[in-house]
Amino acid sequence: MRRLFRDRRVRIGGPVVLAAFVVAAAWVLLSRGSSSTSPVSPIEPVALSASGLATLTHGVRQPIYWAGPRNNYLYELRRTSDGTVYVRYLPPGVDVGAKGAKYLVIATYPFKHAYEALQNVAGGRGVRVPGGGLALVDAKDPKSVHLAFPGVDFQAEVFDPSPKRALEIASSGQVHSAG
Repeated sequence: MRRLFRDRRVRIGGPVVLAAFVVAAAWVLLSRGSSSTSPVSPIEPVALSASGLATLTHGVRQPIYWAGPRNNYLYELRRTSDGTVYVRYLPPGVDVGAKGAKYLVIATYPFKHAYEALQNVAGGRGVRVPGGGLALVDAKDPKSVHLAFPGVDFQAEVFDPSPKRALEIASSGQVHSAG
């Protein structure tokens, strides 16, 4: 029995599931009646499983983009008062709140007419992605790639310490709403 509770997945699994339901309930209550331009209550970083992230996404009125599940990873979710949501991929042994920019992060930003705006900025330099989206490498920081999809008033951003990997993930079709 002691061995079972020493297993990181078991120690974290129960609290992660509970935290997912608490965050989902709070988010639903706090987001009622809010629009993508209205301030929302921020959510401090919380660890979620892939199923917890999907559950949370079903309860909110916006997409939460991510790059799909990774074996044995935790997903750190954080929301700012402007409605931006960050999903950070934490490999085994890394705890929520770990410092440093050495992990994959998928951000979701409220952004009216995001696709059209990204097309205008891209000026033909964007990369078409599965699902009809458009990806554009950030000229100031190639570790960040911006994504937008037609008819969606949110923009996604893929950040990875490797610019090559950031572009690969963004252009592969892996990035989609968690719900």
